[in-house]
Amino acid sequence: MGIDPTARGDLAARAARHRALGDPIRLAVVDALVAGDLTPGELGDVVGLPANHLAFHLRTLEAAELVAVRRSEGDGRRRYVTLRPAAAVLVGRAAGADRAAAPAPVRPPRRPVFVCTRNAARSQLAAALWTATTGRPAASAGTAPADAVDPRAVRVAADRGLDLGVVRPRHVDDLAVRPDLVVSVCDRVREAPLPFAAPTLHWSVPDPAGRPVTAYRAAHDELADRVARLAAATGLGVAA
Repeated sequence: MGIDPTARGDLAARAARHRALGDPIRLAVVDALVAGDLTPGELGDVVGLPANHLAFHLRTLEAAELVAVRRSEGDGRRRYVTLRPAAAVLVGRAAGADRAAAPAPVRPPRRPVFVCTRNAARSQLAAALWTATTGRPAASAGTAPADAVDPRAVRVAADRGLDLGVVRPRHVDDLAVRPDLVVSVCDRVREAPLPFAAPTLHWSVPDPAGRPVTAYRAAHDELADRVARLAAATGLGVAA
């Protein structure tokens, strides 16, 4: 019996991804994006390539659906390069013990803080997901906090087994802890100064505010993937 057309298409897509990763520079690009997003300029500095050379590799990785390049929701002139879930799964399987032995992109955080503008959806979801995934506490805050957590975020969280019913938005200046890792989940926050002396990561997650509940589900699912990836990269794994 031959391979059915759907399976053949899946195999072709997987083969294209493997071909795209068969270049040391492109593999280095993917490695650099495991924990968080970077601008093309930042990414070029990491892999040691000028912008015109890096652009070719990014186009190849985009065509293979391994990375996405998103325009900032803050400064529209800025772009962020994001690792797509297919790349994380594929590289994780291919790297095996080599990836496990590689140095973590950041130290395992004891007091991570997730920050967005309103602290009403994305940062609240990220903090709850971090605790659910690692069994460790996390905080969230905003630079212009809303009066309450977005009801659609509460609803989506409840559907996924997370409780946001008792949390309230708060300002970054009101945090009671000194974070050892700050993760911005909002482009506007990433592009504004924050009052923290701590390592930072950026996750360019589209803002679901004012959109249908499907946008909140998409934000949750993307954050869940990113939290799991960061937990694995820092050796924290998944909570029992």
